Order: sequence, then C-alpha cells, then structure tokens
Amino acid sequence: MATLSTGYQQGLAQHLNSIRLARVLSVLPRTQQHLFNVIPLMLSCHHQDLPGVINSKTPCGIDGFSLSDNITKACAELSLTLPQDDDLQYIDTDVAFEGVYAMGSTASFGQHSKSDVDVWLVYKPHLTQTELNLISHKNTLLTQWFAEFDFEVNFYLVHPQQFIQSNTFDSNQSLGLEHSGTSQHWLLLEEFYRSHICLAGKTVAWWPNAHCDGITRDPQLLYLGDVESLPAAEYFGASLWQLYKGLNKPHKALLKVLLLETYASEYPQTRLITQQIWQLCEQSNFSSDNDAYLMLYQRIEAYLLGQSDTGRLEIVRRCFYLKSGVMLSQKSVKSGTDWRLAKISHLVQEWGWSTDLITTLDNSPHWHAGQLKWFNQQLSELLLVSYKNLLQFASKQALSDRMRVEELGLLARKLHGYFSDDDHILQPLNRLWSLTTTENELTVRYCESTARFYLYRQPQSEIATSVTPNELLKEVNDGHVIHQADNVCSLVAWSVMNGLATADTTWSQIGRGHRRASKLAYLTRKLIPVLHNVPMVSKRHLCEPWYYQKVVLVVNVDHDPTGQWQGQELMFDYLDLNILSFGRDKTNMLSSVAVVCLNSWGEWQSHRFNGDTALLEAISFVILGLKRSDDKVDLSIISCSEKLKQPIFNQLKSLLLRCYGLMKKVSQTNTLMHQVTIGECRYGMYFNSLGMMYRKIDAAVKRDLVENLVLARPELVDDPYASVPSIILQFVALGSKQYFLRERANTLDVFIVDEHNRLTQLEYQNTNMKNFVEKESHSYVFDGQKQRLSVFNMPQFFFLSRIEGELTVIPFGLSNDEMGAAF
Repeated sequence: MATLSTGYQQGLAQHLNSIRLARVLSVLPRTQQHLFNVIPLMLSCHHQDLPGVINSKTPCGIDGFSLSDNITKACAELSLTLPQDDDLQYIDTDVAFEGVYAMGSTASFGQHSKSDVDVWLVYKPHLTQTELNLISHKNTLLTQWFAEFDFEVNFYLVHPQQFIQSNTFDSNQSLGLEHSGTSQHWLLLEEFYRSHICLAGKTVAWWPNAHCDGITRDPQLLYLGDVESLPAAEYFGASLWQLYKGLNKPHKALLKVLLLETYASEYPQTRLITQQIWQLCEQSNFSSDNDAYLMLYQRIEAYLLGQSDTGRLEIVRRCFYLKSGVMLSQKSVKSGTDWRLAKISHLVQEWGWSTDLITTLDNSPHWHAGQLKWFNQQLSELLLVSYKNLLQFASKQALSDRMRVEELGLLARKLHGYFSDDDHILQPLNRLWSLTTTENELTVRYCESTARFYLYRQPQSEIATSVTPNELLKEVNDGHVIHQADNVCSLVAWSVMNGLATADTTWSQIGRGHRRASKLAYLTRKLIPVLHNVPMVSKRHLCEPWYYQKVVLVVNVDHDPTGQWQGQELMFDYLDLNILSFGRDKTNMLSSVAVVCLNSWGEWQSHRFNGDTALLEAISFVILGLKRSDDKVDLSIISCSEKLKQPIFNQLKSLLLRCYGLMKKVSQTNTLMHQVTIGECRYGMYFNSLGMMYRKIDAAVKRDLVENLVLARPELVDDPYASVPSIILQFVALGSKQYFLRERANTLDVFIVDEHNRLTQLEYQNTNMKNFVEKESHSYVFDGQKQRLSVFNMPQFFFLSRIEGELTVIPFGLSNDEMGAAF
C-alpha cells in the first residue's frame, strides 16, 4: 500500500514538474530557452568542447540522466558539441549528482525577463572536499559562460543530508553574497519544495508525510528533510537575511519578508504554501492557480486585509506586478504566449488600477531618480515594519541555536548604514528596474528658514523663483524635490554617487548666477573619480571597527574669500605665504570645509564645518577614523575657490598628511602637538590615542617652545584606559559598542567600550566566551533599552589572544579564511 501511495505521489510531482518546465520555456526568449535546456548537460559530462572544462578529474554525471530532444536541439542552435553515448556512461559510484534542480521564481508568476536562475546541485555524499572544490570552480566558469548570453545562472552545492544533519554542515556553508549561511534553514528548504523544477536526476519527495517514520524509502526518490513543523526560532534570522537581500532587490525581499510575517502570525498552526500546492495537485488542479508565487501573494493579501492594512497591500501589489515583468500596456507578440497574462489582467481589474498607473509601472525601466527614491522609501519603510513585527514575534522565542551570532552581527552591520536615519549618511539609491538615472540638468534651491538645500531634476526655468515654506513642503511631499541636505556638497556628492550628475550635467542654483553653477559643475567633475572607484567591503571590514578608506576635504563651496584677492598666485609659492592667515589683515582664505568620507563598512558620509576653526573641526572629526587606516587610504583636497586653487590644495594636503602621520605615531602614554596659525590666532593641535583636540596658544609663548612638542598624557592618572591592554586603543571607534574578551582560569575579563569611547571593565566567574557573546547578542536584539542607536547597530565582539607572545585582538567567531571574502 505504501509503495502504491508513493508511486501515485511521485506521478503527481512529475506531472507538476512537466507543467513547470513548459511554463518556463514559454516565457523565455528563444536563445535562453536553449540555454536553460543545456544546464543539466553541462553537469552530466565533462567534454573538452563544452564550457566549464577544468580537467578529467572534475566529478560529473547525474543520476538517471539521458539526452532529450530538447537538449539535442539546443546544442545544434548554440553550436555546442553533442557528447557521444560513451561520454555519458557512468557506473553508479562515479555519478556525482543525485539531481539538478532550478528553484525560486523560475516558471512562476514571479519570473521576470531579467530574473536569474538558481540551480541546486544535490551531490553524492561520497565526494571529497577536493572534488567539491573542482565542481565549484566549474560552476563559476559555467556562470561566466551563461552571462555571455545575458543569462544569469547561479549554482549551489547541496549535500543530501544538509537539512537533516544541519549542524554537521554549518561550517561548510559560510554566509556570503548568495548564501544565507546559518541565518535560515528550514525556511530555505520550504521555498525549494514549493518552487523547484527537476532538470535531471531523482524526483524530490516533497509532499506531506513523505518523511514519516515507518514509510519505506524509495531509492529512486530524493529525501531532503521534513518542513511541516517550521521552528519559530528561525524566523528572526531569515528576516535579517531577506533584509540584506533587499539591499539589491527590495521589491523581491518585501514579498518574502511579508510571507515570513504571515507565517509567524499563524504560528504554531502555520499552513505552508508547499502544503497548499500539494493539495491542489491531489485535486488535479494544475492551472495557473497552482503557482507558488501567486499563492505567496494571495497569502500576504489575506493577511494584510485581515489587518486592514491597505497601505502596505497596495505596495505589495505593485511589487508583485513589477516582479512578474508582464506589461499590460505594452503587449507584444511574445506576451500572447505568456501563460500568466489572463490571470494578471484579472487581478489588475480586481485591484481597480487606472490605465495611468499601469503605464507608469510598465515604464519602470525609464523611471527617473525621483520616482525611484519614492518607491525605495516605501519599500524600506515596509521592510522595517515587517522586521519589527517579526522581532516582536521572535522576542517570545529563542534565537535559533543554529544561527552563529557572528553572522547575526555581519548582517546587522551591513543593514546599519542602509536603514540609518542619520542625515549625514549618503544613501545609495537602488535603481530597481531603471536603466539610467542620469539627468541633463539639476537645480538647487536654498531655503533660509530651514537652512537646507533642495535638489530638483528640472531646469531652473521650470521652477518657481520663490516659494513659501508651506509650498516648499508640498514640493517635497509631492516628489518634485528629489533630495535635500544641510549643505550643498552633500547634494552634489549624493547626485554623483547615484549617477544623476555626470561631467556633462548642467547645474544651476535659484537666486545665484553663472559662477555658482560653474562651481557645482567643477565639484561634480572632481568627485566622480573619487565616488565611483571604491574598495570591496569584506567580512573582515564588517567584523572590525570602521576606519576611513577615503577622506575628501572640499573647501570654499559656499562663501569664497579668495574672490576678493587681487594679487598674483605666484607670490604664495615664492614667499611661502600661509593661506590660513594671509596679509596684513591675517585673512583666512577658507570660509567653509565639507568632509566627504567613505568608511570600511562601505558607508559614505558628508559633513560641513563653518567659521575660522572649520578646518580644525574637520580634522578633529576625521582623525580618529584615520588611525587604523592603512597606507592605501585616499586623502584628497578639492578647492572650489575662484582663485588660489593650487596654493590651497598644496598647503591643506601637507597639513592633512602631517596630522595623519602624527596620529599614527601617538601611543597610549603620550600626546603629540602641532601648531597652526589661523587668522590672528595660533592653535595647538593635540593628538593622543583617542583623537585630536585643539586650543588657542597664548601669543606670548614663543613658537619654538611649542612646535612639535611631545607631552605625557596629562589625564593619564585618571585615564580609565591606563589599566587595560594597550592594543585595545588601536581598535576603538566612535559610534559602535565594542566588547573585548579575555579568558583566564575560571574568569572572563570583559572590557566594554561604548559608542562614545567610554570604558567599563568587568569580570565574570565561570562563564565562557561563547555563552557570554550569545547572551549579550540576544539581549541586545530583543531589549529595546539597549537599542539606543540604530535598530541594526549591533555591538562587536573581539577576544584577546597571545600569538607568538604578542597580545592580539581577533574578531569573535570568524576564521581567517572567511574574513577575506566579499560581503
């Protein structure tokens, strides 16, 4: 009886699989149809005339694979060598894969023309790590080959026991750009079950009760694990992972996070989409209603209607429509064969959408920055609402015992800058579907009542010369203002970073003339190479304190004292004149200093400083972030002065390098001093291990008595850092809470440096480091009082260890092999 039942269920699964294969091919363009068909061929044999060849030792072969007419035709169309039968003959012990499966949005309502194809390669357990490394290398080569046809295919290696014996494989599945590490487990398998397509190999036993004890296992089926009872502990990690994925594809992540929220709202009687799909299969319903992505939307819709949350529901509908890529206002010959067309047309009619809204959504490849920013803000707000709802749900549960706390910290750190409400962070603009954000003309307005600058994408001639504060607020709310900041340098930097401003963009500012427009265009050209060439962010960067990788001082963007100067620039170089205290009147030729900086976490910021001490304040602001910078740090000066550009550049560059050198030299027990004359005053710049402070020097004190003076730390007697390991001082960074841990016999020393660099030293008896980190992480996530800063500003954990006799600070939980990986 059990065998008959299994055979019947296998038949239903295979019938659904054949329908999905037909659906995916009906939507793909002709070339991509052939590429999709040859995916299993590339993994079933290793022929020298096929892509991805490494050497004959690379494992290949798929259980039960044979050539089909579709594969034969695809090889002919793609000019690929068709392997002979001998190339496909393997004894059972030589076959590398149990099966090859596409999963995700492929063959569903979510299959956009730009969607990638995620392929799981479930490999045989006998393969060695060396053999798996060869397969991984081959997968990389195959991904590159498919990309040549503008077809994105990603491969993932999966052990058949990976979900059943999860802890055995955690260390092999490192968190990365495409892999969720330990942040989700059963939820990932549930997504695979509800969406997969078998391209070759064994049929997956994904139906309910397939994994029950007492049922005879069919060797022709692949059993990956039971998902019918999803653990509550997994929802939090999965939501963090989806938020991280949302940095690139927020519309897709929003749907998945809301599904998690929907599942959580039903817990513990959660009805999985996998179960719904199978129920329709048993009813012989293989229509478009039996679709994983459509069911995902319908479950979210029912949940939000139950919450009377029509605001979120409207954005969800737009995400679902845009994800499908079906354009109702632009029907083509190809759309006539799209199996989803009738259903989506019916849904849109049901939603009451206007023709104008549909046209706007279909025009998404040409959305300008204002439209993109509005939609991005809606997505971000909704993602955070869902995250907080899931956080509330998870606070009543335990964190997953599978999830490594170091991965929790990495994900939170990556999300920190993106979701921060800090006005000084330059937020990246997700282009979503838009092909370009470039603008020919950009206009700036300054409002005295708010002391802020506002950016428009229209030419000045199309914008009212003056507006009331209420009218300005309306322009902001209506999206006519696409960005605002407290200084104009931030507007220009944001525009350059997000591709709005290029070297050919024409700038203007309301109420200002041609000279101002030229200055903004000049600043744009200077910032382009700085903001567009950025280093990779690795796991090491995210698990260590931030430091600056690029610092740009932008001077005289606003009031420009050099415009009043009538002399010749040669005088400055010849006479070695001081641009900070020039002439009889001792004029400071700098009126303002803006700092545009990139830290090692990948966050851009912009700050402005005004007045005679603006330069000192700017240096004091950046200097601690330069202490841990390496010799690759990019220190730049952009002078927007009408005159004296070169002398200002030369002297500021020299001063900045001097300060950088002094900061590198200071130790825990000394203070280095450098003096500088600004206007009529002399200032001492005092550098110690916690940064730089400045103060005026009495004019009666001789210059040579204070220049380059080395002082003992005056506050050393009361210095809380005096009794801690000096190496900790090399790691302190403003704005982040840090724990430095040292294990001694039955004692755990804990040095805590808070966001303002205040130190606390504690001792814990009979507590090990791992338990302490897990307890503190859990407390920080779920204790609202500890979330004083950003929701995602998690503390960082380090342990102190002696290596070859030298005390070393090591990020907690990550190996050296992991830390070099991009993230």
